[in-house]
Amino acid sequence: MIQQNKTRCAGATRRTALLFLPIFLMFLYGCQHNEKELQLKQLWRTSIFESHTETAESIYPVHADDRVLTAKLLDGAAPVFYALDGKQGGIDWQLTDTVCTGKVYYNMKPFVSKQGICLPCGRATTCVDIKTGKTRWVNEQSGQPEQTLEPYTNNSFLQAVNDWDGRQSHIREVSAIDGNARPIYTVRWPDSSKLLIRTPVKVNNKLLLFTAVKMRYGTNETVAKWHLLEHSTGEILSEGEAYPGNRDGYGVTKQPILIGDKAYMVAYDAVFCVSTTTGKELWRKKLPRDMLTSAPVVSKDGLYCPMEDGYIYKFNLADGSLVWKVKTAATPSRLVSAQDFLFIVGGSDGVLYAISAKDGKVVKSLKAPNHYYIKNQFFRRFIGTDTNGEILILFDGNNFRGYKIWR
Repeated sequence: MIQQNKTRCAGATRRTALLFLPIFLMFLYGCQHNEKELQLKQLWRTSIFESHTETAESIYPVHADDRVLTAKLLDGAAPVFYALDGKQGGIDWQLTDTVCTGKVYYNMKPFVSKQGICLPCGRATTCVDIKTGKTRWVNEQSGQPEQTLEPYTNNSFLQAVNDWDGRQSHIREVSAIDGNARPIYTVRWPDSSKLLIRTPVKVNNKLLLFTAVKMRYGTNETVAKWHLLEHSTGEILSEGEAYPGNRDGYGVTKQPILIGDKAYMVAYDAVFCVSTTTGKELWRKKLPRDMLTSAPVVSKDGLYCPMEDGYIYKFNLADGSLVWKVKTAATPSRLVSAQDFLFIVGGSDGVLYAISAKDGKVVKSLKAPNHYYIKNQFFRRFIGTDTNGEILILFDGNNFRGYKIWR
């Protein structure tokens, strides 16, 4: 009798185990799945105000050695630049730039080299020592220099300058050592139009790629083109239409992205690809809206375009076919790519979005800690990572914050 009871108990135990096995497996799978989900944990916070309620804007973060260059931008005040420790968030140095001749553009692109950080501001460019924050040199040019500095050599950069008074435009090589500039290409404006040069980038040791818009006086009729320039001779080897004729000044305003022998460009609501070898347009796609506040990003498997309609579009690099699109928020920040995710801040809502680069799904959204509690403290379009791509760096208008990224 005792043996029968033992047998019955063993059978019941086995049946109970089999009954709960699927539940246990579901629980185990769920735990493993949760462990792989994206997690963001704040590691540090650095305030740039004495009062916790004041707010400002900032440039996009710039990497220099192990530091992250940021800024405090206030209307009517000189810009203040900060060098943060990307790991710990402490301020290594700060500089109030009293020689800046114009408003600092938050979307500018400085040039970083061993000589220092070259910062464009109005007509002046300032070179700052990375370690100390001391000013090395200041160079003020005639005309209106573009706010994007593109590498040319290890110690020099390219800058487009449009001289409205002299009615001519230039591409110049500027030395990061002393700020001296030399012209690479100059074009005089026709009597009937203004001709603005933009977005020069170095293709190789022979070629430069730049874009230009010619706008006719009176009608504002616009012709927008891209050009391949042999920089040793100043000869235009190839050119093509960047954007169809219009009366709104539309053309390429974002820096071309070079991958191998292909250049990817965005012109208002069009994205297209040009061969830098043959000078032929390979594909072009039309989008519902333009790209105003952001910039395109290329990875090994796609071209990402955050547009003003609040969608991010991923295109196939080879033929421009749409891989996926996802809704976030209008007037977005630049995209940051880290650990198989894309991070972006919506300018219209101040929310951070984390997106799977593979399928375009929003896997997490995050508001600034004081989003609901203190006026104007929401995440700005300022967004970046540390040099290893392990810490996401955000700005809420009052504090810079570092978030650890892990799965």
